[in-house]
Amino acid sequence: MFTKKEIVWIIIILIIYEFIIIFPSSNTLNPLVLIVPILILFTSIISKKIAAKFFNLEIEHKVLEFQRWGYYRRSHFKKPLPIGLVIPFVFSILTLGNLRMFTFFQFEAENVHETRVLKQRGLKRKEELNESDIAFTAAWGFVSLLVLAIIGALPGIRDVFPELSRYSIYYGFWNLIPISRLDGLKIFFGSILTWTVLAFVYLVALILVII
Repeated sequence: MFTKKEIVWIIIILIIYEFIIIFPSSNTLNPLVLIVPILILFTSIISKKIAAKFFNLEIEHKVLEFQRWGYYRRSHFKKPLPIGLVIPFVFSILTLGNLRMFTFFQFEAENVHETRVLKQRGLKRKEELNESDIAFTAAWGFVSLLVLAIIGALPGIRDVFPELSRYSIYYGFWNLIPISRLDGLKIFFGSILTWTVLAFVYLVALILVII
C-alpha cells in the first residue's frame, strides 16, 4: 500500500509534526500527545488510499512542493522547493508555537486503466482520469479526520488523548485551503459543492474546538 519513498516522507514529516506540536516544550507536556500526529496522518492517508481504490486510482503522497511561480516556461525553479517541510517549521519557530501550520503533504494520482471500466448500453468502455475522482478521493481524508475528531471528543478517549480532536480539526482545516497542491485545491476544482460543504463543517468545528 505504501511505497518506499512514501514511507520516508511520512517519517520525516512525522518528526516535523511532532516538533511543531511540542514546541515550545513544557514541563506539563502529556507524552501521549506524541501519538496524536501518528493517528492523524495515518487516518488521513490510509482513508484516501482506500478511496483511491474505489475510484480506480493509485495515489502516492509526498512532501508539498513549490516549483512554478508563473505561466511562462522559464518561470520555475530547477528543483521543487519542499515547502511542506520548510513553511510549517519556520512559522512555528517565528511565532513561538502560536501559529501551527500543518500543510505537509500533496498526493499524485495515477489512473488504473485495467479497473476503470464503465457499463453503458450493455457495452464496456474505459474512462480516463477526471478531476472529480481525485476530488472525492481527497474528500475521504477530510471526512475521516472529522470522524477521528468526534472519536477524540468522547469522554474516555478525551481523557487519554486530550489534543486528538483539536489537532484533527486543525490538520483538516489547513489542508482544506484551496492553494498550491493541497488536497483542498483538488476538491475545489473537482467538486466545488463538496468543498463548500466541507469548508462549512470545518469552520463550525474549528469554532467549537477554539471555544
